Amino acid sequence: MKIRNGRRTRGVLHYLFGPGGSASPHSGQHIVASWEGFLPEPGHLTPGSPEHNAVLTRLARLMDVRVDQAGANAPDKHVWHCSLRNHARDRTLTDQEWAQAARRVVAAAGIAPEGDPDGCRWVAVRHADDHIHIVATLVRADLRRPDNYRDVFRAAAECALIEQEWGLTRVDRSDRTAAQRPTDAERLKAERRGRTTTSREHLRERVHTAIAAASNEAEFFAALEGLGVEVRKRILPSGEVGGYSVAMPDDTNADGDLVWFGGTRLAPDLSLPRIRARFHPAAHRDPSTAEPWHRAATTLDALPGHLRHGEDEAAAGQLSALGEAFAAMVIVTTGPTRIEVRRASIAFERATRSRVRANQRAGDQLRAAARDLLWAGRGEQDGGAIAMILCALVLAALAATHWHRARNHHQQAAAAHQALTHLQAAYRHTTTPRPTTTRATRPGTPPAARDQETPPATPEVMAALRQVLPEHADRIVADPAWPALNTALTHATRTGKAPATVILEAAGQRELDTAASPAEVLTWRIRRQLHQPTARHRAATTRSTTRATTTPTRPTTTPVHRTTEEHHRRR
Repeated sequence: MKIRNGRRTRGVLHYLFGPGGSASPHSGQHIVASWEGFLPEPGHLTPGSPEHNAVLTRLARLMDVRVDQAGANAPDKHVWHCSLRNHARDRTLTDQEWAQAARRVVAAAGIAPEGDPDGCRWVAVRHADDHIHIVATLVRADLRRPDNYRDVFRAAAECALIEQEWGLTRVDRSDRTAAQRPTDAERLKAERRGRTTTSREHLRERVHTAIAAASNEAEFFAALEGLGVEVRKRILPSGEVGGYSVAMPDDTNADGDLVWFGGTRLAPDLSLPRIRARFHPAAHRDPSTAEPWHRAATTLDALPGHLRHGEDEAAAGQLSALGEAFAAMVIVTTGPTRIEVRRASIAFERATRSRVRANQRAGDQLRAAARDLLWAGRGEQDGGAIAMILCALVLAALAATHWHRARNHHQQAAAAHQALTHLQAAYRHTTTPRPTTTRATRPGTPPAARDQETPPATPEVMAALRQVLPEHADRIVADPAWPALNTALTHATRTGKAPATVILEAAGQRELDTAASPAEVLTWRIRRQLHQPTARHRAATTRSTTRATTTPTRPTTTPVHRTTEEHHRRR
């Protein structure tokens, strides 16, 4: 459902009864319901013909009668235009059902309340199987304006009732925290330029990356410039920066001017005041300290507990910071892993906002850890460190999904689950060994020789598995991820731990009944344990951090600048 306002009744009717465009052609245009039963019907006439245009004009004049009578008291945008569409999985509704839905929606929105003879004039037009358009003029018969305050929410609530009563697909309703979607013109422009994303979406992603890289406002604007984004600041009379706009250098309008987007046009939480709320002097730290990967993993590991036991405002702040950790991982990963992490970051962006007011101070530690990853630089870590962070992000995204579901944040829960799927794919890219050509794997090698490449599980491992997890053992062994788990267990036992101890520690961190792949879950956990720093290593890290903080220095470049420079040097 969409509602918009306009100024030209005749123009809207001309579109609805016209042929439509190549993307959405119209067919069988006709009126299914209206404020009265006898109206001129343009649908049976050829669009563009003199007769068709004459009937359209008569219909528009009838709808504008009250507007003309109200004169200067009529609203400037007097056309109310609502589109209703049923889900692709739903059955095709009849004209009678669409007519009933239209009457219920205009009544709920306050356009034409049921039983009110002075309601606004309106018509419902159908030109496709799956949707209708309702057009009304916002002047009542008593020449007053309708009581359509919060019409979007009132109409949406009525649509939800219709879906429930008629057995249609229940659609998640907006809570007004979603980012503004690209317009049709923006999507068509991107298609003409051969791009898969619009400038609005690209800029939103760049702004989130700049936020993850910055600890103050100056670093934020510097990071935007380092990402190749044009920035225009709005300066107040006091000389302070009151806002900002961003543009892509190659995105211009018909006059050759850059197309600018303010922060709130990208997302509700990207206004400058709300970005400033994320920065905190206490979170400012020296990025040269050691072990950023283990520190980030430890911080992420604590997030599910914060979501389960913390206050909602603090949890919302943690989720906001988690979005910045996603953005940081996009920068520091490469290849197929980066593609999936980027998709996860874009999907999780929706899960960082809800109607719960975020306490941004609760996410300061996670934000500092995300910046540490950026300062660590791309290419300076092994695959195990990346897998360690991805494992922690998987569990954090799973916790975010549960947190939103428990509060009926349907859109946010779906976004977090989508991000979880992409993270799991990224993890598989990181942990899957690269194929190597050996004598045993060359074409023509007997199957028996190839089977010897993956050693079978030892009796000790199988006995430990059936001892610790008797109800899951058979499902784990039959899991396609069992060879990876067997390898992880073999490596873990080389550290001196008994197989039963390793399995018990891994299984105790999450129940396996709802896991789609229990072997993969256990593999994540065991590999995560293998990459935990030892006590001696943690002590050395603490001493290094202490020495670094006694003489703090701050480079003048942002992590985004540094990562970009290193990338060019490697090339």
